Amino acid sequence: MQKALYSKYIIDGVPQELTPAGLLAPVLEKAPEQELQGGTVIDETMDPAPGPIVLEASLIDDYLAAIEGVERRIPVPFAAPCTRGRIAEALVDSMWRVGNFRLDDLPLTVKWTFNPGTVGDMAAFYASVESAADYIDALGIALRRCVCENDNFGVKVATPFSGAPLLVDDQLHPDPQSWLVYVPFDTCDYRLGGSLLAQALRLRGGIAPQLTDADYFIDCFELVRELAEDGILLSAATVGAGGMAAALKRMCNSDAGASVDVADVLRASGCDAPHVLFSELPGAILQVRDVDFDYIDAEFLLQDVAYFPLGHPIAGGELKISASDRPGIQTILESLMQNAEGED
Repeated sequence: MQKALYSKYIIDGVPQELTPAGLLAPVLEKAPEQELQGGTVIDETMDPAPGPIVLEASLIDDYLAAIEGVERRIPVPFAAPCTRGRIAEALVDSMWRVGNFRLDDLPLTVKWTFNPGTVGDMAAFYASVESAADYIDALGIALRRCVCENDNFGVKVATPFSGAPLLVDDQLHPDPQSWLVYVPFDTCDYRLGGSLLAQALRLRGGIAPQLTDADYFIDCFELVRELAEDGILLSAATVGAGGMAAALKRMCNSDAGASVDVADVLRASGCDAPHVLFSELPGAILQVRDVDFDYIDAEFLLQDVAYFPLGHPIAGGELKISASDRPGIQTILESLMQNAEGED
């Protein structure tokens, strides 16, 4: 299967200039010891079904239930954008791990799987490699190792710290005055194409998040990693598979649930609640102490990184999601006043 890296590709009748190995060469940590001989691969692109994805805001709980237990995969028509999503997710996951590192200390290991006998798989592999090479280069990191195996099309990404002990876990602390804060790691639109929810509901259309702002990702990574290392975060979760809603659900436990209001994110993005909550645009949910809220507010403002206060933990393990009509600043002020009234 490694020969797939060194083969010439003809996709939709068009010969591609570089082999996959040639695409990855500029980002490899070190050049391979030997070049393998490949053949010629002829395949065609499988496009997404036409039409947008339209969902009901009143069915958020049903959508959350629908994605539980769904096997995660990358649909072939969304190979390129979802590959970038997997890379971003692996990097965000590393932020919660013990270790002394910066973003450029995290060379990636990428495993591609595909079935050469399935129409579209090899075109998807080529598109995925091309997208990965461009994104890795833009992030200023390197590719340590890549593996190709025969299976249904898929992409798995790991960093050197993927298995390291946790510095910050993803379980909410039962502190009702603490804040839950959402940080998107890209400036693109919230889209549902290729998402876990789209797979669960068998929706084949739409557009996947188009991750193009690598510089912004770097800014977000450096800032949030610093907060983690400085002990500012009580808990934190990666927004990846299943989107923000799945990350919030994962943080809830028998000691603490969450009551969140996503109205500010809806207003800022111009998207509806299902798109914001289930889009797999990479990001993080942070739990910070009330006493540290002003500090993180100043840090995010200084670094010109957007963040959205969502709400607070609540007793029990329930997740309550709403979208109020009140301006965000009013919601924050009311919450701060309630917290102040509870102090001695």
